[in-house]
Amino acid sequence: MQFRDSGLSIERAEEQRLLRAQVTSVEQLLELNKRELLRLPGIGEGSSSRILAALANAGLSLAEDPYAANECAREAKAARDAELRSYFLCDSCRDAYAQQAFGDRSPEWVSSERVEGYCCHCNELRTVRLSQWFLCGTCDRVVRSLGRGLASAKFVASSWADTFGSAPELSLRETDPVELRPRGRRSDVDRVATVDFVADDAAGETVLGVELKSGRSALPGGGIGKPMSTFQLDTTDCDDITTAAAALNVPVFLVHAQIIGRAHAPTERYEGVGLWFASPWEMPQHLKEVRSRPRERRDAAYFKTAVFRPFAEFPAYVKHAFPEDLESMRRDGFPFLYRS
Repeated sequence: MQFRDSGLSIERAEEQRLLRAQVTSVEQLLELNKRELLRLPGIGEGSSSRILAALANAGLSLAEDPYAANECAREAKAARDAELRSYFLCDSCRDAYAQQAFGDRSPEWVSSERVEGYCCHCNELRTVRLSQWFLCGTCDRVVRSLGRGLASAKFVASSWADTFGSAPELSLRETDPVELRPRGRRSDVDRVATVDFVADDAAGETVLGVELKSGRSALPGGGIGKPMSTFQLDTTDCDDITTAAAALNVPVFLVHAQIIGRAHAPTERYEGVGLWFASPWEMPQHLKEVRSRPRERRDAAYFKTAVFRPFAEFPAYVKHAFPEDLESMRRDGFPFLYRS
């Protein structure tokens, strides 16, 4: 059917461009997908948009592109690096992924084979199945980090209970738990600086905060493997610690957990093997430099690892040095962790 006889409300200029490209009928046009349309001589983004709008007004659409970018389930938009990503999940965590992180989007595929293994999210030994969603590289890294984050928080909670067993009046409370949520749920405007844990005294009053960072590498004086040479912390994280300390009106301590993966074929479990803390009053003295992270546009503060001590020493620190730290904060405020 010719354009003039089809009832397609297409602008004369666009019709002429299509005719010059040897597209002489609506049928020919509908055989194309958007990528092929844009490859026609004289057709750019502007012309393409006007042609698509005319088709939509007529209840028509171009052909589906078999090579179009996949849609990232977490971002809910097409991404060139969106690929099928695979996760061993228990049934409850699979449902939580679909409902909370992927906008009620079911997996593209779930294996019918049930195996005993560790769920990559809750890190519990359960019956798991391999599940797949389309995710971009960034979202895949975020999703894979969540299981580590949960394992890290549990490791800190259990280590706190073991380490402070003789001082049960100082109880740890998680205030910023790991959450499944779509990308972009929080904006920079809505962002509120908080800490991962707070410690309350016997009267229920918050006396200190704990900001948790975890990774695969050890620090001096414990853990598994060669210790890292420097510890890097995004300057935005440093700023958040300072803001949270001011909001809570108590000191906030940085804690690093070493979390490693151990094979339980075909799955992997996460295990905490090392824990350290750093006093915010000592961090500025151990600052080496502030510079951009490699291949990223974020600034990070680089600290000497000597600022960290084994977490087993934290109770003694709290008992003997903490009162002076608290007095210092009330008198002079929370220390600046870095200076640009």
